Amino acid sequence: MPKTVAFLGPEGTYTDEACFFYAPDAERIPFASLALVTGALEEGRVEEAVVPIENSLGGTVIEVVDYLITSENAHIIGEILLPIDHCLITRPGVQIGDIRVVMSKQEALTQCREFLSSELRFAEQIPTTSTALAVTDLKEADDHTAAIGPRRSAQLAGLPILAQGIQDRQNNVTRFAVLSSNGESPAGSDKTSIAFDFDKPDAPGLVYAALRPFADRDINLLKIESRPTGKGMGNYIFLLDFEGQIDDPQVNGAITELTKHTATFKVFGTYPRATGLAIR
Repeated sequence: MPKTVAFLGPEGTYTDEACFFYAPDAERIPFASLALVTGALEEGRVEEAVVPIENSLGGTVIEVVDYLITSENAHIIGEILLPIDHCLITRPGVQIGDIRVVMSKQEALTQCREFLSSELRFAEQIPTTSTALAVTDLKEADDHTAAIGPRRSAQLAGLPILAQGIQDRQNNVTRFAVLSSNGESPAGSDKTSIAFDFDKPDAPGLVYAALRPFADRDINLLKIESRPTGKGMGNYIFLLDFEGQIDDPQVNGAITELTKHTATFKVFGTYPRATGLAIR
C-alpha cells in the first residue's frame, strides 16, 4: 500500500504542490490547519507530513517550529524548496480588461501589489482563506472575477492562466519540511537541525560558547535564529541548522560541548539537504 502523507489543504495550495512533488504516488491527505496536520502525525494516523517551515520573505513558520520543539515523535527527514509563483487565473475567455474583482489569500494579494496596481488598479481585492479556495470559488463566479493562486490550483480546476509570475519579488521561495514519526534518518543525510536554550540565560558569552565548538571543527552553520521561550523576558530558544550528520564524530563533539551550557536540547532531524528548487 502507498504511504500516507498529510498536508495543509485544500488541494491546489502551495503545500499540496510541495507534497505532490515529494510523493506523487503516495496517499496524500489534506487537513484544514497545520494543527490538524501535525496532530495526525503525532497520533500515528499518517506516516509522514509535509509542512511549510520557512519563507524567504516571511521568515520562519512559528507554529511548525513550536510543534517540533514539543513533539514526542516527529522529526525532519527531508526538505523541499518551492518557488512561490503566483498566477492570475480566470474563467475561459476572460481578458484582463474584463476583470473587476480579484480574489486570493491576503498574503498573495500583498505579494502581487505592483502587478495589481499597474494592470488591475480598478479591480476590487477580496481576501480568501487560501489561494486554492479562491480558485475553486472562481468556477462559480462571473466573468468579471479572477483569482491569484498556484499553477497547480488552476490545473486541478481546469481553468486558464492569464498571467504567471506576477509576484513583486521573484526570489520568493518557501522551504517545506518532510516530517516522520519513525526514528530513522534517510540515506544521504548531510544536514542537521537542532534547538536549545541555556540553563543560565543571563550569563555573558553564552551564544559565543555555544557556537565556537562548531567553528573549531569547521562545521558550516547554515542558519541561526532565536525565539522567546515564553518563560519570561530575556529567555530564548535557539534554532540552528548546520552541515553534517548527527552521528558524525565532529558533530558529536560540537554537540557535547554545546550541551554543557544548555537546559533544553533537541534534534529536529538529520536529513538530505535540498540542492535546488523544486521544478514543476
